[in-house]
Amino acid sequence: MFFKKMTKREQANTHKAAVTAFVFYLLALGGHALYMYFQGNKPPVTFIILMAGLFVFFTADWLYNKRHS
Repeated sequence: MFFKKMTKREQANTHKAAVTAFVFYLLALGGHALYMYFQGNKPPVTFIILMAGLFVFFTADWLYNKRHS
């Protein structure tokens, strides 16, 4: 209703943008988690967010691939 039907080219560009954003957040949260780990003695919240995000991503990827196979 709110979004138009995307062409194959727009879908490919959206996928590329999502991968780029995923890698950015992975590096940003990972770098911050490492920095905070060396500054303190307990795992920082950013590390927990990073691990939760990776878990959600790989679980969703596995489920989508299993459903479409």
